[in-house]
This record gives sequence, C-alpha cells and structure tokens, in this order.
Amino acid sequence: MPDEIPIEDRPEVTWIPIERLVIDDRYQRPLLEANWEIIHRIARSFTWKRFSPVMAAPIEGGLLALIDGQHRTHAAALVGHTAVPGAINHLDPAAQAAAFAGINGEMTRVHPIQVFKAALAAGEAWAVECQRVVAAGGCQLMTVQASSEKRQVRQVYAVSAIRQMVEAGHGELVTRALTALSRSTFGSKFVEAWTNETLKPILAAVIATPKVRLGTLVPFIDHLDLARINGDVVRLRMQPGYSQRSQMALLTEILTAMLQRWHREGGIPT
Repeated sequence: MPDEIPIEDRPEVTWIPIERLVIDDRYQRPLLEANWEIIHRIARSFTWKRFSPVMAAPIEGGLLALIDGQHRTHAAALVGHTAVPGAINHLDPAAQAAAFAGINGEMTRVHPIQVFKAALAAGEAWAVECQRVVAAGGCQLMTVQASSEKRQVRQVYAVSAIRQMVEAGHGELVTRALTALSRSTFGSKFVEAWTNETLKPILAAVIATPKVRLGTLVPFIDHLDLARINGDVVRLRMQPGYSQRSQMALLTEILTAMLQRWHREGGIPT
C-alpha cells in the first residue's frame, strides 16, 4: 500500500521545468539519427494524453538528472512546452544508473499487432487504412497473435510490414498482391503462403514490379516452387559474399527478379 512506503522513498510528483533537466552521459544513451526520428515523430502528434511522467533525480546546482523520458521531453520542448510532468527521486549517481538500466531492461515491448489493435480501436488513420488495404485484398489484418497451428489462410500477421508499405504509398499494390495470393491455389489452400517469411518477399516483389497485372500475378504465384527456391537461397548463403545476407533479403531479391522477368515475358514459365 502507498501509505506503507517510507517517506524518504516516495518520489515528488510535480511539473518539472525542462530547463532544469540535464543528461548524465555516464549511463544515458546518446541521441543518434534514429533517436531524433523518434523524437520528431512524437512531436508531430504530440499530446499530453500519451505522455507518461518522466523520472529525474536532484543533482548539484538545483538541476535534475533525467533518468527516463529523454525522447518525450525533447519532443515536448520542440512543440514549445517548458515543463513536463515527472517524478523526482533522491538517488545518487550509481542508483540513477541502476534505475535507468532497470527501467529500460525490464521494459515490456508491445507487439505491433497489439499496437495496431489499439490504434484501430482509437480510429487512427494509419490503422484504418491498413485494415482497408488488406480487407480489399480479401484478407484480414489480425489484431490477435495465434500459434502456427491455429492460423488460417488469408490471415495477415505482418502488421509492421503492411504499415510500412502503406505509409510509403504502396497500398494499392499491397491490395493487388494479397488479392492474387488469395485467388491462387497456393494461397487459398496452404497456410504456409501467409507466413511472414513468405508473404513479405511476395509483397516486396510486387511493389518492385508496379505494372504487373492481377491476371499475371495469380499464375506467377502458383508457378513458384518456394521449397526449391528456399533451398537455392540456403546454398547461396554458403558462398563467399552472401553469408551476411539474410534469408529473407535474398528470397526477396530472387522473387523480384523472377516476377520482373515473368511480367516482361508475358507469364511464360522459365
């Protein structure tokens, strides 16, 4: 119970002036390009409704070491706020570092499917559009994870890939690829067609071949011998210069080359 916590261990919950917050680089992460991309993304859609309190600790000179909340504090400053809600804990530098490691090491990462489910319930534009694009292809963008034994054809679990492709402006091509896979014998009968390992390379190949028609895609997919192609990829990765390439990257490259040739030659088996 809160009343049982010793007074000296209770944090002071208050609004903290951003100008008083400093970063201790002995344990804090440096802000790289990827970090600034996150900060600007938070700033673009900034709202206090999604802002969890930061954690800080007093240091000399009346300043506060920012232990947790660096990204969202920078975002708040970018949009013109001068203070953020936070909890001030009296911790020495070693305890601050331990708190930072504990918070970040024990963080429960939310699966993209859970993020999509929540965003869809909130009516967020990206989630609604992703759902529309996938549904237009005769498929379902899943909001709940399932074991491989319980998955069914036309169920799409590759939420992150779909979101990335749709936000890049490839929604129509994603719909076309899913429609073709749904109509193919392979996609209509075999759950294996809908695994991320198979679906992502097919989607990427279609996006790289934007002029390919639906009527050309369906026979192309049924013509694929993925077991043989994956075997070729495994052997290719044993060769010098290919060992560092991922299985999916090489499969995507091969399927793209095959589809572009198929499209160029009018769907003639090779």
